[in-house]
Amino acid sequence: MTSLSSVTNEEKKRYVIISYMFECAAKLRLKETDFDQYTLAATALSLASKYEEEHVKIRDLINVTYRTLHPDRPYLRISNEYHRLRNTLVDCELFLIRIHGFHFQFNHPNKYLLHYLDTLSRWMLITPSTPIKTSRNLIDIAMSILQDTYYDFTLIKDFAPQHVAIAIIYLLIKTYNLEIPGMTNDDEHINWMKVFSSTMTNDILVDIITRINTVYKYVERTLEQSMETKAD
Repeated sequence: MTSLSSVTNEEKKRYVIISYMFECAAKLRLKETDFDQYTLAATALSLASKYEEEHVKIRDLINVTYRTLHPDRPYLRISNEYHRLRNTLVDCELFLIRIHGFHFQFNHPNKYLLHYLDTLSRWMLITPSTPIKTSRNLIDIAMSILQDTYYDFTLIKDFAPQHVAIAIIYLLIKTYNLEIPGMTNDDEHINWMKVFSSTMTNDILVDIITRINTVYKYVERTLEQSMETKAD
């Protein structure tokens, strides 16, 4: 089982940047027409780079954003347009900092998910009927489920990160018919869950899994509607 030590610094940086974007959107209750999404994305990149002490030149950031919006235009030179965009970015930074209440520490489920999987893998059994052959695949699937939960911005906010991590592992166990020694029925699974989090309950587990299933149903419905639109 891959441990936290195998996560590279680049992956950590990307995670911080993406989490900033999601958290900003959640706190702003962002709708497509409310704020300029490119300005928010650039601001999140700028704030994340400062938080991680990985300095990104603001001119480079502005040029990348500008070229993304206007791929046929040349890079911006120092001009009135450049200074206007730079001032907009600085103002947006101050705005987001106030929205966050000057608090940039957010406890995400990722580290708990990897730690719990690493611990459980020492005595979790994979039955012959499951298509999973390597523990690495377990991590990939679990992290993919966690990533998908961010489609529901409030899910990560509404539940403790430890509870979200446990629920995803349980979903993985039931989906791929994994076995944990000593667990003979569904009710006994709460025993290993409480080892990781004493506040975990069956009601919380059901609530989180229901929310995750709702996310997948929404995505599936959206894809179906998109396919129907293209067919028309």
